Amino acid sequence: MNILHLLSWCPNPDDPTLGNFCIRQINALPDCNSIVLSAYEDRNLSSGYEIRDEQNEHHRMVRVHYATSKKGLFRKLHIIKMYNIGLQYITSKYFTPDLVHLHVAYPMGIVALLWKRKHGFRYILTEHWTIYQPQNADMLRGFMKRVIVKTGNNASAILPVSLDLQRNMERIGIKNRYKVVYNLVDTSIFRLGEPQHNAKKNILHISTLRDEAKNFSGILRTIERLRQQRNDFVLNVIHDYEAPEFKAFVDEHNLTDCVIFHGKKTSQEVAEFFINTDFFVLFSNFENLPCVIVEAFASGVPVVSTNVGGIAEILSPERGILINQGDEEALLQSMNQMLDHSDGYDRKAIRQYAIETFSAKKIGEEIYEQYLGVCKQ
Repeated sequence: MNILHLLSWCPNPDDPTLGNFCIRQINALPDCNSIVLSAYEDRNLSSGYEIRDEQNEHHRMVRVHYATSKKGLFRKLHIIKMYNIGLQYITSKYFTPDLVHLHVAYPMGIVALLWKRKHGFRYILTEHWTIYQPQNADMLRGFMKRVIVKTGNNASAILPVSLDLQRNMERIGIKNRYKVVYNLVDTSIFRLGEPQHNAKKNILHISTLRDEAKNFSGILRTIERLRQQRNDFVLNVIHDYEAPEFKAFVDEHNLTDCVIFHGKKTSQEVAEFFINTDFFVLFSNFENLPCVIVEAFASGVPVVSTNVGGIAEILSPERGILINQGDEEALLQSMNQMLDHSDGYDRKAIRQYAIETFSAKKIGEEIYEQYLGVCKQ
């Protein structure tokens, strides 16, 4: 099948990890010719545009680089024009798509809607975004909300990454055929390691450190209290963005011996951290289905997490501990419990669950089945 992918979050030269979970889904698809089309505002171009075409192992990336020149509405129209140019390039050189796969409804849903009207291209929507959750209602309004609802209602099928996300999409008025398809993990990279017997147990946290969502400040306050009770742990922090205020907190509260910031890491490097991790901690205020929890499971690592988004759909007592959002006392108790008893979890069983539920083979087949169903309609 010939599938053209539109990504609202797409890796680019400025942010190579943006939407990398979408690319992982694309790479898992069996029996597909997959092309990702993207438009990139290139500051190195003084005028016009350039099309850059790159074949990767499992997909082709066609990126239209364009010069910065437009503002406001004219900029949005110019971006749509760049996508139309990219489509013309793909249809003339490679194929006319059997189906368009839209990853995240906004803003690329505008392009998918226009193509459906103009060319008759049907599209499937995969959704990852937390904007549908009630606490983000102030952001989801006006033009954006109208576009998102129209995009969802005009899709041939919607593949949310959790049942909780589906319910929130239905709540704002998106009525369609849904099939929950979880985020996937590369189980060849994230794997079980040899048991470690370190003097101190390793706790791992991975996030953007954007506090309104990830509540990392709550983790640090809890770590400070935990440090007053015991000194047998280290919190390793992998983070996408610099966070000087958190590093200042660690310095001011004499936590440098038990909180270590590692910055951004590749997937392979993250997998190596998991091998030597006793448990993973996430204290988010809102989520959908975090890839980091799926990666922890693939590594056989138990998890402490807040009960937000779709996390309760996958985090059972056999795989970790669920606590209420913002409950620092419960976080403290859970971390103490994990430090004392993390060795009691069946890590092979945790990993087997990940293989059966989130592997590339499993998720790729589920998406392909939806492709077949839409094309047979």
